[in-house]
Amino acid sequence: MSGDATLYHGCLKPAITSYAKSELMCCKFNHAGDLIATGNANGAVTVFQPHSSGAVYELRPSSGALSHLPVTGVHFRKVGSASDAVHNNILLASYSSGHVRHWHVTTGQCLSTIKEDRETLAAAYSSDYQSFVTVGSDCKIHLYDENSLQLVSTFEKSSSSSVMDGHASRVFAIRYHPSDPTSFLSSGWDDTIQFWDTRQSYSVRRISGPHICGDALDIDPNTHDILTGSWSYSDTLQVWDFASGKLLSTFQPTLQCKVYAACWLRPGVAIVGGTQAHLTVVVDTKANKELGGMKDLEHSVYGLDYHQRSNTIAVAAGNKLYSSVVLGSTLQALHSRDH
Repeated sequence: MSGDATLYHGCLKPAITSYAKSELMCCKFNHAGDLIATGNANGAVTVFQPHSSGAVYELRPSSGALSHLPVTGVHFRKVGSASDAVHNNILLASYSSGHVRHWHVTTGQCLSTIKEDRETLAAAYSSDYQSFVTVGSDCKIHLYDENSLQLVSTFEKSSSSSVMDGHASRVFAIRYHPSDPTSFLSSGWDDTIQFWDTRQSYSVRRISGPHICGDALDIDPNTHDILTGSWSYSDTLQVWDFASGKLLSTFQPTLQCKVYAACWLRPGVAIVGGTQAHLTVVVDTKANKELGGMKDLEHSVYGLDYHQRSNTIAVAAGNKLYSSVVLGSTLQALHSRDH
């Protein structure tokens, strides 16, 4: 079914609306941009094509006491050449049951399963795809080797009461540096962004402020600016300098919105979505203005992603996956302004 054009305004134009069997908690493109995986509240991973409304694959664990619990994160692995379909169809999924699974998407085969003794709330691959990290309800960060699947390190705050060198509450977001496989960020309910080095046991520094409750932490691959989306009516969307931790800008959507998901589209341009006002907004963070988006959605937005080469945005709200395209004229105007 075509996207409902009445929902869209400004720089976004509708493409396809797809439907899942339960509420969608997260979504991610594969690297080629021809598949979008969603993590669902019923414990399934559904895979769609961005320009076709029907699901093409469904990945579900075998029946068990915890198999119905939500999927909290999905990430495609990037290995080998773009034409290497066997390795590029590997998907990492985390579950609130504490399971972490690797799936082969096109065959539906579960390749591996790790069981953590906690609610696992997010995961992320390193920039070289040789390792991945998971976070959850116990404040700890687990680092695994991608090939052996062995636990390599566990990161947590020290016992010192004079420093906050780790998390003190649930962690909902984690993001590796785009080019440094030893560096990553994490954030959650304790209102901090923690900076980690895999060679150090504790966080090396922190930023205080953002209250993150979902996939609302990103690092621009060009500028390395940090984007945070807070579940708050104030200081909702903020941009930080990676090197210094300095706050660069703060944006408040026109309609009050508590953010669950945010990501960069290009330097200085982000997309954000959330709850209360159920919407998705494309924001020019340099000019501090809205460029367009989707409004009057029926449900909260829990997941967002952007594929640069196809210029396509995926939005997960309720049981609907919206696929839309950013108008080329908007991107051209922004490119001209910045050069």
